[in-house]
Amino acid sequence: MTAAALSLIAARNWAQNNEMNVQFHGFNDVRGVTVLSPTVDLTQDYTERTNLRVNYGLDTISAASDSCVRCHNDGVNSHRQVFGLSATRKYNDLKLTIGGAYSKENFYRATTGLASVSRDLAHGNTTVAGGFSFSLNQPMLHPLPEYENQYQSGGFISVTQTLTKSTIAQAGYEVSHIAGYQNNPYLRADVNGQMVLGNVPDARTRQTLSARLRQALPGATYAEADYRRYVDDWQVKSNTISLGLSHYFRPEFLAALTYRRYDQTGAFFWASDYTGTPQYYTADFRLEPFASNTYTGRVEIAPKGSWWLLPDGAALTLQYERYSADNGFEASIVSTGLRVPLKVIRR
Repeated sequence: MTAAALSLIAARNWAQNNEMNVQFHGFNDVRGVTVLSPTVDLTQDYTERTNLRVNYGLDTISAASDSCVRCHNDGVNSHRQVFGLSATRKYNDLKLTIGGAYSKENFYRATTGLASVSRDLAHGNTTVAGGFSFSLNQPMLHPLPEYENQYQSGGFISVTQTLTKSTIAQAGYEVSHIAGYQNNPYLRADVNGQMVLGNVPDARTRQTLSARLRQALPGATYAEADYRRYVDDWQVKSNTISLGLSHYFRPEFLAALTYRRYDQTGAFFWASDYTGTPQYYTADFRLEPFASNTYTGRVEIAPKGSWWLLPDGAALTLQYERYSADNGFEASIVSTGLRVPLKVIRR
């Protein structure tokens, strides 16, 4: 099995980027929150060296949510729109990407700019990549029509190496710094029996180490293993382990199973309730210690030739995820997707 075959699960090949992906996600959790999310992703080569990618997503949220339950006991409908645009320019073994994204919802908006560069070395067996991003996040102090500013900047570096004809490995490091408003304006902490707006540090530095392995096995079977270690200066530390196995039962039918284990410690100031005069206090559940398990099943069907008026190479994806955490939170996610190849444009 050659390394080129592994590109199906390890990376997207430059020559295969002319396609449109349409996906639909349905989310439901134990709180009664339902999220429906259609997304469209368009990738097109405009010249032999230039590639453009455009994506748009819309989230429709119903029932109670953490941002509204204080003001609306039965919850309130909400929505979020996300638009992204990026361009990649290829210079021999070097690729340069610049882009941005904008998202807006009822009580939050975010603007992001990014740039990255990658270079192939050792006859394409090694790829070194790095990048930088900056985001301006603006949560609304609901129910007041006022916004606060949060500034997030970060960078990453990664090395992808072909180890054998059937094995690819990747190692990466990320660092980001967040400054500005970081309270959750929609939750209230219990301080001496009083429900008050939380108070957290206004600076946070995050670091992540990651390792990925992709292995081709006999019989059109592929194995994958990922590990991620996260730490920050709020003393939140987490480990993520993901294991997956996929198999082509026929050239046009792929089935895959993935298991993901996550655990984290709590922030140094986290508590279920507070007494006295604490400097920091919060009710943000994302800062509490917990562990979770995620099970994912996915099938991809890509019939030969054209079908249902779709061109040759089109594929249908069906996926189901089940998430459960030891803090009592559970959720189910159902996803469907359609990938349609596009004609190559050469100018």
